[in-house]
Amino acid sequence: MSGALQDLLVNLSAASLAFVAGRSFGRVRDLWRFRDTRGFWRPFATPDLKMVTSVFIEGEQYIWERSGLVGVGDVLAIHELRQQLQRTGVSHLPLTPSHQLTGSERRGNLILVGGPHSNRVTAEIVQRLPLTYTFGPADEHDARITDSRTGEVLSPQTDAHGQLAVDLGILVRAANPFQPGRHVVVLAGSFGFGTSAAARLLADPDFLNNPLVSGGSPFEAAFSVEVVAGEPQRIDLKELRPLDTASRRPAGT
Repeated sequence: MSGALQDLLVNLSAASLAFVAGRSFGRVRDLWRFRDTRGFWRPFATPDLKMVTSVFIEGEQYIWERSGLVGVGDVLAIHELRQQLQRTGVSHLPLTPSHQLTGSERRGNLILVGGPHSNRVTAEIVQRLPLTYTFGPADEHDARITDSRTGEVLSPQTDAHGQLAVDLGILVRAANPFQPGRHVVVLAGSFGFGTSAAARLLADPDFLNNPLVSGGSPFEAAFSVEVVAGEPQRIDLKELRPLDTASRRPAGT
């Protein structure tokens, strides 16, 4: 073997080793960086996992678009959630509009995007959970959140031009009331900005490292989010509480 050929093979081998080492380092770095995200979502990574979104299909909404309408905030939340789930190994997760989820699919692991006013599955789930944070009546389009423990009422805020300046939301992790052994996560904003912020909250290391969250316990959280130039910005976590799993709210109450 000539010296030139030997040098070429040595250089190729060195380059290959460097490439493999670089990829391995990147893989290890990502495993460490996203360990909290994977820890949260790992129990959800089952074949029956469904992501269920709000859809507007009634009245004037249906006239404008017969397939139904989905809010921009929900779309942003879905994008963020899919990125998080990919880090857990869930590479393909079809989107299911809430009105198309079957009875048997309700018994799987569920990620519910959107509040009870626009996502009928969210409405079914939250009325069966012992939540202390609840939205106002849907028929009154009441986007306020009431804390039944303190009586405090949180309200979205608008600026001098009538634009939304502060949105609200709740984030819930609980056992699926339709199926023991399965789980639900509810991301519900007063408006779409709050729903998008709930997804971002699930990527926040400080939130994920809270013992209540990292331990896999059922919880409910209430938060506000500043809205600037049509984008959700700083999230203010109001309260993070354990869910009282000893009680269950009867359906319809």
